[in-house]
Amino acid sequence: MNFINYEVSFLLQSVLITIPGLLTPGPVMAITIERGTRSPHAGAFVTAGHFIVELPFVVLLYFGLGRFAKEPAVRFILGFTGGIFLIYLAWKTFRNRRMVSAPGSKIASSAFTAGMVMTLANPFLLLWWGTVGSSLLIRSMEFGPMVTILFYVLHISMNFIWLYLLSFLSYKGYTILGSGYRFAVAIICGVLLSGFGIYFVVTAFRIA
Repeated sequence: MNFINYEVSFLLQSVLITIPGLLTPGPVMAITIERGTRSPHAGAFVTAGHFIVELPFVVLLYFGLGRFAKEPAVRFILGFTGGIFLIYLAWKTFRNRRMVSAPGSKIASSAFTAGMVMTLANPFLLLWWGTVGSSLLIRSMEFGPMVTILFYVLHISMNFIWLYLLSFLSYKGYTILGSGYRFAVAIICGVLLSGFGIYFVVTAFRIA
């Protein structure tokens, strides 16, 4: 019984540790809000794209390859290329700020791809899983494979709930305020993405 209590306690702790990371503004959050102006369900597809990129990395960590994430050269390459790409995406967001796309099936593929791209372009995904995430993963392994699976299921579920909520609220904002809201969101997201991009590039050179 005590062992079960330890398992439950660990899973609850992992959820609480995940929440601050979710609430911290980042590229995935920014693109979810932007895609949310087109569909309330965008967050679900962004999460799916994020999951496709993140899961293989978590599996590699599970099999002991997490030390690779701590290599300065790896962190520099990911930080620099990710930062440059985010700056490019910010420019595209600014350029398309007045475009209005009709609702339809394209939002699914668009948000899914955006989730993948933003996850790949975010070097702090590697940093988080290489530090906090890997620590939680190692602890989960002490309880057995089932707890490890539950740990990650809870982690991605928290991502899903948060991103879906963001896209839903963003869509509601658009339906109430109209195209002016979408224009403002595009500007804000563009500023955020460019800011993250510059920060990632600067951080990459500090690591080097």
